[in-house]
Amino acid sequence: MKKLTLLSLVIFASFSAHAADNLAEFHNESGIECKDCHATGVANIQDSQLEQDQACVSCHGDLNAMATQELKGQNLSIHHNHLVDIGCTSCHSGHAEPVMNCITCHQSFSEKFDMPFLHGKLEASYKFDEIEQAQLTETIMAGPVETHQMIIIGAGSAGYSAAVQASMSGLDDIVIYEKQPYIGGNSQLSAGGYSAAETITQARLGYKDGVEQFYNDTMKGGHNINDPKLVKKLTEDSADGISWLIALGGDFSAARRGGGHTADRLHRPAGGKKNGPELISVLQRNSDALGVRVETNNKVLKIVRAKSGEIAGVVVQGKHSGLRFIAAPTVVLATGGFGWNNKLVAQYRPDLLGTPSTNAPGNTGDGIGLAKEIGAKMVDLKEIQTFPTAGNGVLVITGTIRGAGAILLNHQGKRFCDEMGPRDKVSECIWKLKERSAWLVWDDEIMNEVSQVKGLEPLGMLTKIENYDDFKKVNIDPAVAKASLEQYNMYQKDGADPDFGRKFMARSLKFPLYLVDTAPAIHHTMGGVGITPEAQVRDENDQIIPGMFAAGEVTGGVHGANRLGGNAIADTVVFGRQAGKSAAHYIINKGN
Repeated sequence: MKKLTLLSLVIFASFSAHAADNLAEFHNESGIECKDCHATGVANIQDSQLEQDQACVSCHGDLNAMATQELKGQNLSIHHNHLVDIGCTSCHSGHAEPVMNCITCHQSFSEKFDMPFLHGKLEASYKFDEIEQAQLTETIMAGPVETHQMIIIGAGSAGYSAAVQASMSGLDDIVIYEKQPYIGGNSQLSAGGYSAAETITQARLGYKDGVEQFYNDTMKGGHNINDPKLVKKLTEDSADGISWLIALGGDFSAARRGGGHTADRLHRPAGGKKNGPELISVLQRNSDALGVRVETNNKVLKIVRAKSGEIAGVVVQGKHSGLRFIAAPTVVLATGGFGWNNKLVAQYRPDLLGTPSTNAPGNTGDGIGLAKEIGAKMVDLKEIQTFPTAGNGVLVITGTIRGAGAILLNHQGKRFCDEMGPRDKVSECIWKLKERSAWLVWDDEIMNEVSQVKGLEPLGMLTKIENYDDFKKVNIDPAVAKASLEQYNMYQKDGADPDFGRKFMARSLKFPLYLVDTAPAIHHTMGGVGITPEAQVRDENDQIIPGMFAAGEVTGGVHGANRLGGNAIADTVVFGRQAGKSAAHYIINKGN
């Protein structure tokens, strides 16, 4: 294969008026032939495009090599990857406009980087062609082209947890379909942690907690409309989920308190790293080792039920393979919520029309539609949560930073709420401000504990404050800032906050300080498919749909009217594992 150097990549990434109209034409003009990217032939291209990804890497190096080359003399690289491994074809397309997935979190990238062949179009996900009902019917009537023991829809934490557990429970023919070109979903974006009580990590750190305490916090946080049976399952199985992840090779050796929690129970990797990438990486490694097949760029359009009512399989639309009917006696729905779909959000919460979202672009509510079509029960769909401290309107600034001691100041330099309150309460406080945004403030000690926020600096999101006079940088009166900070530090020393009732103040704040402007954004949809504690999907008459299971944000009832931080990841692991166990049990018993 003829090689393009990394320098060549940088050169062609900066041009804007080259004769080529797309990446394939540019390669051809550079001496690269079709067979160099399509070694097995154009007709054999896979939906996941792994062959093309490997061709890209063979010429340009992997993401680490790309980032290293680009970071010379600057502090930011568009190819720096702090999440899961993302294939080149997740963004770059040979014969069509690229997809700028990075703007999902980093909108400033559209201004800082000129992506070749973008033609000014900013997309954050791959779009599939529209399919008519007649085509679906024809595909089903043609019969299945493959048969598996289990089909999982969605390659996030819930889907992967179900796959790994089902494999450990005796199944050996499992396939995951993921519509995005990369895995992880919302789970890979998780910044805070995994909530669990009575864990080995808490015991080693000397943190006191209890399952009943965790249960009470979750019910209170959800305004007591949660399904008690589901909350009982979540809290009682949470510690076993942590032990399971650690046994699989995950690092969940640190813990911190989150808003609405009365104990340090948000488990995460050491050093303040994000827990999402760690979680997805460990699940992916084990899933691959167990032989689970993962098909990206594959959108499930329909779940098929037999005349008997049992699950028969799904209809899938592949990016290149088109429509296929895939048979299986069990399906696990793990598609996530619908926070990215503002039109759907506004149907249930008109007040959130136009509100930005922190979600991954795959969270569009597909699973809700799939489940409704087969008669599944819906629970709490109007319960939608905003995350109070999103930077640039979309990027989550982890709530554990407030647990580590950060505070909130309004644009006049005053505190205005209990920063450790539940997310819905803190969001309400911010929205009552004239600016509808607030400054999140922390210091070096907090920065070192929650190291993930260091990544905000090269994005240009942080303002460093060396002394009170520096507050003028953000148009805050130094005298007001001084009064607010000195008062808070006094409250922290005394262990009581008479102004707002904050009960957990980890430390006082010292210069230098760091400020980031934040505002609430749509974060989690608490409502969804009705399930049992065994992760079985219920129909509108509360009867079990045979062979149908669901887990994670696509379900409803676990979190009630408001989710506590860290409970979403616990939800994906606890109910994902249960879905895997239940499906395996169903298949094994069915075989007998």
